[in-house]
Amino acid sequence: MDWFQPYESDLAEVFAECGAVIADFPPPLDQMGLRYMRQFDVFEQGSAKNYICYLLPFWMKDLTSLPPAVYRKLSVANIFGMLYFFIQDDIMDTAPEEYRPGQWKFQLALANLLQSEFIRLYQEFFPSDSPFWSYLRNYVQEWAEGVIYECDYDDFRHHPIGIAKKAAPVKLGSTAALLLANRSDLIAQASEFMDHVLLTLQMMDDWADWEQDLADGSYNCLLSLIKAENNLTKDHRLSRAEAEQAIYLNETLRRYAEIASDTHHRLLDSPIHAPHVLSFHQTLLNELNADADSIENGRKMLEHGGLNYYLSILNKK
Repeated sequence: MDWFQPYESDLAEVFAECGAVIADFPPPLDQMGLRYMRQFDVFEQGSAKNYICYLLPFWMKDLTSLPPAVYRKLSVANIFGMLYFFIQDDIMDTAPEEYRPGQWKFQLALANLLQSEFIRLYQEFFPSDSPFWSYLRNYVQEWAEGVIYECDYDDFRHHPIGIAKKAAPVKLGSTAALLLANRSDLIAQASEFMDHVLLTLQMMDDWADWEQDLADGSYNCLLSLIKAENNLTKDHRLSRAEAEQAIYLNETLRRYAEIASDTHHRLLDSPIHAPHVLSFHQTLLNELNADADSIENGRKMLEHGGLNYYLSILNKK
């Protein structure tokens, strides 16, 4: 099932609306905000494609029946929320030696304008006594716990689903749609369903970022698995050689992919019927398995003296 193409025209409207709102911010925050948004714009070449933030409200159509404009408005709100939380992440991840005087002043000012739009849009749908605001508080608290305690608790080793906390605000896209469709009875199950998807999404990010995270000393699911498999403490600082041996020689990435495969089976058994979300998760799993296959094939070629590998390269020329 194609989880993107059916909503391509909707997303074009969504990003156009976001751009129009940001363009009205006071200068220089208008241009700063537009540049920042383009870093995540699905239609910009080379941008970071955070598909789940834009598309989750649309993916809820199989569980809800709302006017098309409502799904678009929820997507707009999610983008403003995404940009707000990403700025928080950027500030927290800035190393002291990389900080430029005055840098955070502009980032924090922009973040507050983005958060204001995020709240304003949801206020159009939910009055002050709506349970939506309790869900918002809960998701923000989960996010805060995720970013503060991930290194202390080593969730991937002891409680993998806890990894999803860092992305908990994403779930507003599904929770809001369910509330508006009078399907609050599904929110708890949908939240658990989304936690599993967000776990795999974080695993994918950590596979892509393991080298930078290793250098920075940042928490990383793949590096956590390597430590666990080698009976190393969570505080052990892996060397690059240890990490590369685990990934490229000891098939750790294959076992990492198997964890994502187990997650997919849990999603298949879930009572939540969200085929587009399931298809998206299958795409993540396929990509992770393809990378594990590539490493395994390369290792087998090298085990044969490298001749087969060398000949395969020649045949491609």
